[in-house]
Amino acid sequence: MILSKKVGACLILGLVAAYSQAQSSEYAKNEVLVKFKGTLSAASNYATVANRSIRATTLRVLPQIVVHKIKVPTGMSVPDAVAYYKRLSYVEYVEPNYIRRPFYTPNDPRIGQQYAIDRIRAREAWDLTKGSSSVIIAIIDSGIDLNHEDLKDKLVPGWDFSSNDSDPSWEPGFGGDHGVHVSGCAAAHTDNGKGVVAPGFNCLIMPLKIFPNSFAENSAAAMMFAADNGAKVINMSYGGYSESITERNAVNYAWNRGLVLLAAAGNDGITNKHYPSAFENVIAVGATNSADLRAGFSNYGPDWVDVGSPGEDIMSTIPGGYGNATGTSMASPVAAGVVGLLWSFAAPGTTNVEIRAALENTTDPISNGGFAKGRINAFRALQTLDPGPPNVSDPVAVSVWSGAAGNGSVADLLGSDGNSYDVTTSETSLGQVGGAVIDFAFTGNTSNLREANFFIESNSASGASGQLYFWDYTTSKYVLIKAFASRPSGTSREKIQLSLNLTKYVSGGNLRAAVRAIGPHRLPRRWATGPFDFKIGFVSIETREIRTPD
Repeated sequence: MILSKKVGACLILGLVAAYSQAQSSEYAKNEVLVKFKGTLSAASNYATVANRSIRATTLRVLPQIVVHKIKVPTGMSVPDAVAYYKRLSYVEYVEPNYIRRPFYTPNDPRIGQQYAIDRIRAREAWDLTKGSSSVIIAIIDSGIDLNHEDLKDKLVPGWDFSSNDSDPSWEPGFGGDHGVHVSGCAAAHTDNGKGVVAPGFNCLIMPLKIFPNSFAENSAAAMMFAADNGAKVINMSYGGYSESITERNAVNYAWNRGLVLLAAAGNDGITNKHYPSAFENVIAVGATNSADLRAGFSNYGPDWVDVGSPGEDIMSTIPGGYGNATGTSMASPVAAGVVGLLWSFAAPGTTNVEIRAALENTTDPISNGGFAKGRINAFRALQTLDPGPPNVSDPVAVSVWSGAAGNGSVADLLGSDGNSYDVTTSETSLGQVGGAVIDFAFTGNTSNLREANFFIESNSASGASGQLYFWDYTTSKYVLIKAFASRPSGTSREKIQLSLNLTKYVSGGNLRAAVRAIGPHRLPRRWATGPFDFKIGFVSIETREIRTPD
């Protein structure tokens, strides 16, 4: 990592810009990536036939997306190889194996150390969660300092895709220490009395090395490794201006497995789309500075750069110590650390779509714009995931809906106390049916809901099924909401998720529900000599509104 010295900054900035501008024509000189049609087995057969004709060789297969890395024969150019495979009817696509390089722009520090932490309100976010060691942030980059005092206790096993071994240690050379700095930006060991803090706090790091032999194929392989080995977040502080279908497929592979992917938007101050950051299922991160403006070096474009994040003069880990660096390469892992916090705080069942929305829809505006959203705000993002206490609506009246007279009162529905409201079933065209109408004093809002659930404890005969209805005040009819399990015995509580728009079911603060148990005729006629009782021991409605972040 180049420390923040003016001369070094100028030299490296020019070097990175040169690499960036040349990226579109940079690829492995004797390799192509080919996706054959069909299954993995069929693709292997197609590859054998296609390669034999020109004396090419398959070097590697990415089985998850059925892509072959193929070494073309001596004397054949990559464009000629692309043209050859493209003509084959059993080839879905072929492309060069584009080179991927890290992006960063060292510069002089402008303000105190780690201004970014307060800019994104991380301290307030840490009051809600300090992250979790169950959340792994994969850093696809140039390797890591395995013995660094602020990183060594935060690591899970990774892989070196550049050398194809299990040692993802950084190496001297262009971009060599880049991954060390990036890793610390996301999840350096925090609250350990040493070095720096990071947004991800207690989240762990999976180092995945793709440099110096960095291509679209290695990038894709690393993404899928992360997806297959427990990561929840992927950070990619590298890229180029050529779109790789192989990379896009790997992005989609990881996204479809529930991960959130982030990538640096590039450091050339232009609007050209940059990959992998410009892929639909990647959060493209541009850089902001200490003045909370879009940094001049940051690529931009509201049609593809999603958010901004502090990326100028960022203090983080470097081999054996600490230093400042600048670039969208720093902005992206800062955002990735925040995503790690979001996953740590989210309720079970939260999706990557919801995590991404939480990050992107709670940003603070920056006056010079250039991004689809503003600069990330960790505290506001976490607030949208905080369900807060529920609004509880209790029953206020109960009566028989179908079946014989009920036994009990509304008081029997208010708690898990062993008491129940019992309805004796009667014979109908459906079978043995018993049901009750329950009126609720509805609290809270009917719109802008984050969550709405109906809870019921009930018992009925073995083989019977339960049904929940709501009264629609606009049509004056009962609407079937959902079937539920009514068990023969016990006090198991069923949670029935409701539509988030309850407006038509509430009038004047009242909501009317109807529940019933049905033992259909097709079941054994165990009730032929008499009815069964439908026992309702507890009912409640709970809603939570979407919180407006501070």
